[in-house]
Amino acid sequence: MKKALWIVLGLLGALGLGLVGLILACHFKPGLSDAIAEKLYKKSPKQAEEATLTEEEEAELDRLSVSDLTGEENGDLPDEESRLLPSDIPVDLPDGADAPDNSAEPAPAPPAALKTLEDYGLSQEDVLNNLQEYYDDCYDQLAAYKGESTSFYNVVRDSMLGNQVLQSYDNEGYRSGFMDKFMDDYKVDTCGWSVDEEELEGGYILIKHNYTR
Repeated sequence: MKKALWIVLGLLGALGLGLVGLILACHFKPGLSDAIAEKLYKKSPKQAEEATLTEEEEAELDRLSVSDLTGEENGDLPDEESRLLPSDIPVDLPDGADAPDNSAEPAPAPPAALKTLEDYGLSQEDVLNNLQEYYDDCYDQLAAYKGESTSFYNVVRDSMLGNQVLQSYDNEGYRSGFMDKFMDDYKVDTCGWSVDEEELEGGYILIKHNYTR
């Protein structure tokens, strides 16, 4: 019995010394522990091929962003600012064609409609057909106010006759036409006189007069 006990104690002592020696060898030679661990835990090539991801690993992989996988902030995906708008996309134009000018000013508004004879209370019977008719009408309208200040208008048939009227004021032909007679008849020494023209619908010319004494 004692002999068997001594044998067991001897075996245990040998195992203890071997374990201590192994620990000391790993301590002074770290590479030895890695080699032993690799020998103990290394999978065979067939086991490595058959290894698959667990559900937790797959879920973690899905949560990874592009930047986590590529190391770049945006990866290959364009951000909102880098996307091209339709107006930014270059357009190939035919040779000789000019690019559209989007900064062009809007077209001017059409001119206002011309006034008619009726707008001034006139009719065809009031239209003057020559320069003498114009002189006579001016005398009659001035005489109606007996030399006092007044404003009045009359209408001639077209722009040609209207130009003749204006020319009579440039060459002072209006004086002999009606003004001298009027001033003599109503004892007018000095007066103020102005004339303006307006085109009417139908080509008629309205002549406006302002007389001041």
